[in-house]
Amino acid sequence: MYMKRMTGFVLLLGFFLLGGVQANAEMEKVAEKPKVELTDKQKQELDKLYLELLETKKEIVNKYVEFGVLPKEKADKKLKWLDEHYQKIKEHGYIPMHHHKKHKDDRDKDQDD
Repeated sequence: MYMKRMTGFVLLLGFFLLGGVQANAEMEKVAEKPKVELTDKQKQELDKLYLELLETKKEIVNKYVEFGVLPKEKADKKLKWLDEHYQKIKEHGYIPMHHHKKHKDDRDKDQDD
């Protein structure tokens, strides 16, 4: 009886591990997208939308400060990050950036913000 359970567990574990390898291979295929170049008109349209989004997010952060949910210092850091993020998007030609996995230390640092 014990051997049947152990065999079942090993088969199940193997199935999940094999599935993870296959899923990883699929993810790598998705990451190999062709390079796209946007026209100036497309960039202008995206810029307008990103600026509207940026202003809305800034309004939300400022409302949190006004309502006492967020301290001014933390809000200033978030507002600075929003501006920097917008500049990065602009520099990359409004093409979404692929985020790489962060190290544990980076995740801990982000949670403190």
